[in-house]
Amino acid sequence: MKRLLLTVLLLTGCSAQANETLDVTLNASKSELEAFEPVTITATVTYHGEPIQNDVEIEFELINPTGNAIGSVTPDSSGDGKYAIETSFDGTGIYKVISHVSYGQLHEMPEIEVKLK
Repeated sequence: MKRLLLTVLLLTGCSAQANETLDVTLNASKSELEAFEPVTITATVTYHGEPIQNDVEIEFELINPTGNAIGSVTPDSSGDGKYAIETSFDGTGIYKVISHVSYGQLHEMPEIEVKLK
């Protein structure tokens, strides 16, 4: 009986953690651009389907085509769980933007690519 109770408690604990869903969706205003052409990168952050504004830490890491970090930027909040930066890149190739989003004990790191012609 004790094993059954312990198993139920463990499964309940795991289920509670699995239901904690932090969703981060990244979008770029353009996926292909010219060098120095401005692009807006937006992250939409939700927790349990609701946009979050408070107590969220977010940073965008910019990566060049050789895989090296070229800097990190803290985005501005525009409300409704949306955070954005406007930036541009030089050269050619595929650049990545990795968002680092923390909310409580949760952390997500989705990324998006933009191609420079």
